[in-house]
Amino acid sequence: MDPCIFCRIADKSTPADVVYEDQHYLAFLDKYPQSPGQLQFIPKKHYRWIYEVPQMGEMFTIAQKIIRAIIPVLGASHVTLATFGQQVGHAHLWIVPQYGGGIRLKEKLGQGQRSDRRELTTKIREAIEKEVFV
Repeated sequence: MDPCIFCRIADKSTPADVVYEDQHYLAFLDKYPQSPGQLQFIPKKHYRWIYEVPQMGEMFTIAQKIIRAIIPVLGASHVTLATFGQQVGHAHLWIVPQYGGGIRLKEKLGQGQRSDRRELTTKIREAIEKEVFV
């Protein structure tokens, strides 16, 4: 059986707009975001559900640092987190910036790729590096 799409992104056999990476975790721009700057945050090792990740607390601590970094850069009012897991069978955390009133999250494809992905990726990556490595 072929590895899941997130496993292929983690092992670099499928390209992604990566904004954070360490030995265990990876965050990248969602290919079909529901709001500008939506990220998928995954463990590199395959787990089916988020609660199966042995160091789930560590994952959320890193997610918190990512969120603190991206809110001012994106001009978001806040961030919504979700762990649906039905479309991709690999543990992942949605990090969805909200702008004002917010959106209702649905496990569906969003608006598609943004034309400024490279610039957005660089902007987010630089902000995360400052926040996470302080």
